[in-house]
Amino acid sequence: MGYKERRAEMIATQAAPHLEPGEQVQTGFMTVTGWGIFTVPAETFVVTDRAILIVGRGGAQRLPRDVRFGKPTGIYHRIKLDRTYKVHRQWYQEVIAADEALREMQTHDDPTADEH
Repeated sequence: MGYKERRAEMIATQAAPHLEPGEQVQTGFMTVTGWGIFTVPAETFVVTDRAILIVGRGGAQRLPRDVRFGKPTGIYHRIKLDRTYKVHRQWYQEVIAADEALREMQTHDDPTADEH
């Protein structure tokens, strides 16, 4: 199993206890605290077809699926929600995939969305 597959499996494992019946994981990524070489994993963002789960030591927080993370740039991308979360650039593909999945879901729900 390759690196990307192990990361996806880790995200799915952390999400499993917090998913509703039939809920599907779309992607996920880790956030960090600290700076430079002193960063440590903090929370895991799990993006599903119904919600965004922020899984941490204290359990999981469920947010609406309409959250956009924005285009990641630099070494750390900041996501501002209930607080600021930092995503290392190694997870940027997953951040982009989450926004693309949301765009596809919204386009599917509203076929005229591309015309606006």
